[in-house]
Amino acid sequence: MRYLDIEFSSDFLFAQRDGEREELSFTRQERTVLRHFVANNGRLVSRSDLLTALEGQSWSIGDRHVDFLINQLRRKLKDSPRAPRFIRTQYGEGYVWVAPRAEGGSAPSGAFLRIGPVRGLERGGAAARTYIAELREELQAGLGAEKSVTIDENPQGAAQDFAIEVIVHRHQDVLHAALLLRHAGELIGVKRIDRHMDSDDAGAATVLQAIWSYLAMPPPSGSLPTDPPPWIRQHDAALLLSGNRDKISWRDNAAMLESAIRENPEDQRLRIMWALNLYARLLQSMSEPDQWLIQKEWREIENEIERICLSVLPTLDKTPEHGLAVAKLLLFVDNRHTALAERLVSDALQDGSAFATAAALRGEIAAVDGRIAEACRLYDEAIDLSEAGSEFYVYLMLMKAAALRAGERHTDLTELAEGLRETVPLAHNRLALLLYPDIPADPSRWTFTQSEMTSSVAAHILQLLFNVFGRRFKNRAHRKNIMDGPIAAFTLAFGDGVVSREIRDGLADPPR
Repeated sequence: MRYLDIEFSSDFLFAQRDGEREELSFTRQERTVLRHFVANNGRLVSRSDLLTALEGQSWSIGDRHVDFLINQLRRKLKDSPRAPRFIRTQYGEGYVWVAPRAEGGSAPSGAFLRIGPVRGLERGGAAARTYIAELREELQAGLGAEKSVTIDENPQGAAQDFAIEVIVHRHQDVLHAALLLRHAGELIGVKRIDRHMDSDDAGAATVLQAIWSYLAMPPPSGSLPTDPPPWIRQHDAALLLSGNRDKISWRDNAAMLESAIRENPEDQRLRIMWALNLYARLLQSMSEPDQWLIQKEWREIENEIERICLSVLPTLDKTPEHGLAVAKLLLFVDNRHTALAERLVSDALQDGSAFATAAALRGEIAAVDGRIAEACRLYDEAIDLSEAGSEFYVYLMLMKAAALRAGERHTDLTELAEGLRETVPLAHNRLALLLYPDIPADPSRWTFTQSEMTSSVAAHILQLLFNVFGRRFKNRAHRKNIMDGPIAAFTLAFGDGVVSREIRDGLADPPR
């Protein structure tokens, strides 16, 4: 049976995506969920419905495990919660299978992006038909092979996709085209194209920019309580459009932001997003061995982030997410900004409903100030509102792990690590330095970002750990709890030279 671009076996044991050789396979529990979804196509399926369907499986399950299964299916189906083609989240209620079934095994009408309907095509003649074909080719090239772009004059049952309605009008030697970009029926962008005889601009770049803006920027109506924060939203948007499996998003976002800023240089929202992307560059620098930053470069980027944040404070609009983003960035660059960050979070809660993001930031403020138990409680509140396995979920688990490690709550830390191992094993494997009280193996035998562990790599890892987590805590004992284990393991393997002067000074006892 076929749903969109995937042909499933009748027992849902295997599936084949169009244009790919590798076959998809599904676990027993995933098959159970898939069968329940397609049997209730288009109808709301609650978590309790899925729990009932999963009864009798080999181990006990709960709501969080259901969320994990949904996330695993989305990953295999290459389905995005923000632009769902298969599984749509009905917040606070459950899920809906929205993919239409293709009749008789025919080609799917659904796609990541549809062009259609096209109005005025006959009057536009050959030039109009050539233009539509070029638009599709350019969009497909921009999105990559994994996300199909189709021309569909009679779209049916695919309202969840992105779609472009094209209206063409030919006057003398110029073909005029209006591109109306929609998602789930909502108009999210309009672009006019004037095609002269020698023109090669089909408008694809503008369409992709509009899709990115829709996915990356906080919605004008404000975020839902469970929506990810702006820094995660921006990251997810780049990954969705680029298909970057290494999860290095800052370069793609930089290109989109540079284009947007050229068109709207006075837009303060874009300045905040630029600062968020600088923050992402710092976090992701360790995953690019040829882009490791020396401390001088790191400090320069942090100084730019701080300058941007302080400069936009007088002009912050009433969009709560912007205040939350600035609060996050100020907390990151300097723990002396906690009072200002707390005020920004409080203001955002008065005007908006981004409860998960606000709880996460309040947890970070509490952790920075040394209130570890309060921080963990707030992180748990945010985790309960996040989707298991999502980038936001991993971020929250990571922040809670840092608080637990700082507070020497080792039993709770080990439990969290095992939970992350079950839900997001890749993230678990890469974060062992933070997740376990004791380093689980000889670090000299590790590999990191496909590089052999050397003293230089070890020094960079320790510096990154200190920059991102250790120095955030005002309490020196908490900083030491974060750093002492990794420092002991790496100095044993590579010598004292892997620990920078900045780290030593940050952990040293204050002068008497």
